[in-house]
Amino acid sequence: MESGVSAGGQAPAPSLGLGLHRFPNGCTPLSHQVAGHKYGKSELGMLQHPDGTVLKQLQPPPRGPREMNFYNMVFGSSCHDHVFLELRKFLPKFLGTWAPTTAPNELYLKLEDVTRRFSKPCIMDVKIGKKSYDPDASAEKIQQQISKYPLMEEIGFLVLGMRVREN
Repeated sequence: MESGVSAGGQAPAPSLGLGLHRFPNGCTPLSHQVAGHKYGKSELGMLQHPDGTVLKQLQPPPRGPREMNFYNMVFGSSCHDHVFLELRKFLPKFLGTWAPTTAPNELYLKLEDVTRRFSKPCIMDVKIGKKSYDPDASAEKIQQQISKYPLMEEIGFLVLGMRVREN
């Protein structure tokens, strides 16, 4: 696993007025994203790298570094924890990090596109668990998340988005 993978290209630019962005190094918006931080007027969302991998922009601390540490633990060459080794079967392969050379501080997690071999993938984005907020979240953020997803604490999951394709 290579960390700090870098490739040339343009850094993403802010919105150009009509939801248009310049994407780094020939990347494009991830076409089959069904929820989360999606491409739009104010953000780039998840990207598809020209090599077929998925780029997920690292979030600000503490979430981004925590997520990167998780992937490094699970996919690290020194990982011998049987739970993490079993968990690998259910996660996209972590291929390190990537940053455009023109914006080296703009870090992305580089992940396997698990849908790549399908011509018409059916996709569902599910939050699993009873809480949708960070353990260090403010009381205001906790209340905002509870009101946004009122059934989550009761049923323990939430379907955020889904795309089903026929044939």
